[in-house]
Amino acid sequence: MFTISVELLLTACLKNTPSTHLMITQRVIDLDALINSSIPQSKTPEYLVSTQAIDEEVNGARVRCFMVPRARVFSTHEVVYLAAALSTDMETIKKRIEELKLGRKTIQKLYAIRLDTEPWSTKPLTLPILCDKNEDKDCVNEVEAEPGELRGNMSYSAYLTINGIGKFLKITTLRYPSHYEINITRLAGYRGIARYTINARLTP
Repeated sequence: MFTISVELLLTACLKNTPSTHLMITQRVIDLDALINSSIPQSKTPEYLVSTQAIDEEVNGARVRCFMVPRARVFSTHEVVYLAAALSTDMETIKKRIEELKLGRKTIQKLYAIRLDTEPWSTKPLTLPILCDKNEDKDCVNEVEAEPGELRGNMSYSAYLTINGIGKFLKITTLRYPSHYEINITRLAGYRGIARYTINARLTP
């Protein structure tokens, strides 16, 4: 296993994936509370927010995870996932999220839910924090990526091994005429999924 730079996450998968054409906290907080806490008085809401990190015991290993807001709002830790899935840089993703304040829905989160609970349970989905131990002294996760099989309209598919736990999660990007869809599926510990849509105008 090896650690990899956040900016270059899944580069190995891109090189090994044929015909790839990609685009350019422990307190449980409900969505309304999360949004309202991020809105200064009489100002537009913040769509990119910090969420609490927690340590989870998964298959005998300690994994540093973050709480994923259920819908609309993005955790800062989600940016690296989206950048990897779209083969772009994190600053571009941040700018697109900020454009939501202007009514430009270039990137939208559909939902992020656990699949081991009732559909609208307040128990949040958690995902591993993707970081680089060489650059972040607080980083505890080691990440290894391997390409997944491309089927149908998939333009990107990769599995992530986290701290020795194989296929901890899967990231897929689906390409449609007018938009892309990203699915981040947690497979280890419990099952959960986060889904996003991205306007196809973000393509190069």
